Amino acid sequence: MNFPKKVTDKLAVLTARPGVYLMKNKDDAIIYVGKAKNLKNRVSSYFTGVKSHTAKVMAMVEKVADFDYICVNSEMEALILENQLIKEHEPKYNILLKDDKTYPYVALDLKNPYPRLEILRRESKAGKKIFGPFPQMGAAAEIVRTANDLFGLATCNRQFPRDFRKGRPCLRYHIGNCVGVCTGKVSEAQYKERLDEVTAFLKGDYRVLVTQLTARMEQAAENLEFEKAASLRDRIVKIEKLGQSQIVTDDKSADRDVIDAVRLGEMLAVGILMIRGGRLLMQDTVVFRDGLEENWVGAFLQGYYHEKVQLPKEILLPYAPEEEGLLIEYLSNLRGSTVTLRYPQRGKGTELLALCRKNAQEKLAEREAGGDRVRKMALLIAETLGLPEPPNRIEMYDISNFGSESMVGGMIVWEEGRFKRSAYRRFEIKDQLIQDDYAATRQMLARRLSHLNDEEFGAKPDVILMDGGLQHINAVADICKGIPLYGLVKDRRHHTRGLVSFDGELDLRSDPALYRFFASLQEEVHRYAITYMKKKHSKKMTRSPLLDLPGMGEARLKRFKSAYPKGIGEATVEEIAKKAGIPMDVAEAVCRYYTEGV
Repeated sequence: MNFPKKVTDKLAVLTARPGVYLMKNKDDAIIYVGKAKNLKNRVSSYFTGVKSHTAKVMAMVEKVADFDYICVNSEMEALILENQLIKEHEPKYNILLKDDKTYPYVALDLKNPYPRLEILRRESKAGKKIFGPFPQMGAAAEIVRTANDLFGLATCNRQFPRDFRKGRPCLRYHIGNCVGVCTGKVSEAQYKERLDEVTAFLKGDYRVLVTQLTARMEQAAENLEFEKAASLRDRIVKIEKLGQSQIVTDDKSADRDVIDAVRLGEMLAVGILMIRGGRLLMQDTVVFRDGLEENWVGAFLQGYYHEKVQLPKEILLPYAPEEEGLLIEYLSNLRGSTVTLRYPQRGKGTELLALCRKNAQEKLAEREAGGDRVRKMALLIAETLGLPEPPNRIEMYDISNFGSESMVGGMIVWEEGRFKRSAYRRFEIKDQLIQDDYAATRQMLARRLSHLNDEEFGAKPDVILMDGGLQHINAVADICKGIPLYGLVKDRRHHTRGLVSFDGELDLRSDPALYRFFASLQEEVHRYAITYMKKKHSKKMTRSPLLDLPGMGEARLKRFKSAYPKGIGEATVEEIAKKAGIPMDVAEAVCRYYTEGV
């Protein structure tokens, strides 16, 4: 590949100092910003060994017409400057760091003697106590509503103490959701007690809060302040109920974030679980549609944590980022205390990472599907099975038999979000002397796969499912022409249990949506195959043995039955042939059947 002379000339004299480089296209627009410990080595690597580049890097390099660079004194300075420049220029190929999501905060205005909870779009510390940020405006609004009702904070537009006793208390006071500051009976000290409770609540310190409230309740009861004790008791019950509804980790004091991601094609969904005081407070998901980096962890952490208030003490990740030590130093400096990165391989940490991936998977499917249920299901299937694209056509097969004499196969088709009954096919299993489900399965698949993409069977399937386990898959794996192949296995009560492949078994019962989908396929193919088997067996049971005579077909049998509905009696061969309109040799066979039983 030939590169512009301007690029090669600059590469020849480029410094080896640390710094930041800015790649530009032919229109002089910045398309990528990166940092380097050694600018010469890092920038030169883009223009050598081109064949080993990823598709994303190759696409970027092909558009580079020039580059600039800024020297700094250390890697840390380079990291900080890189973040600033990416936020400022939003280069196309720095997609992971240019998420400009504005997170809402919850604040208390400390300059007000009776402050209210408010939602801010940007952090402002001037005279305010800040909580957050929260992943969505709806989440911030919900936690404000809960805190207001739980602790009885004022939400009206009155200014206190100016508006004490001006007008009657509102409905919130009468239903017990407001302490009634407007009555003038609540002192600043009493209101501050509630604000301290709110602060502990918003920080997730449920255990500490309940302990404090319990002590105050017991003291109020000792002082015979039963109304106050009852009010505190009700708050304790509500807080404990709220806390019990949240996921709890083993470490009750843990403040950590859990971060993991799922991919689908050119999309990456990064999920974040925010755990404070050992309880899951919030979950967030950021979806990136293009320009994805293979090692996304480091770039994502740099972009996501850009404010001290966000950073927990510990972050759980699926793997160690590149330049781990530098990133830990950067995050610790940002927080003002040590930030630990952990990469769990077992135990509770791996369970939290799995939950994080599950949430991200749901959000990714929802975002891509745009609310469409069918598209969402296809995306979930693709993610679960590790398919490069959502499946459009799924075929499932089952064998049904009544001994070896009535063995049949059924094929059903799920296409574009529905059962496509016009594409269903039935297979009569041939040349089976003994009952052999695996041989029958192989015969059925071989006949179907010999008709890929023709009008008789329709398009090539994206996925093949078998009603059976590993032995069924083994029986047909070599003839499936690279089509993903899975078996659907059942439990001891004959209920759908999971998907099995050569990579192991996936328990579907942990995901209700996927379980219902695959169970419906299994039920449908079983219904279709067994209906055909019963019909075939019933037809065989009512079939006339005269059809086995040489030369006897359905039309001749019909004429014979019409002429001799009660048997031939004493009729001769010639009479039978003439009256039934059948050939002499067939009439002879009929006569032998009735007289000799052969």
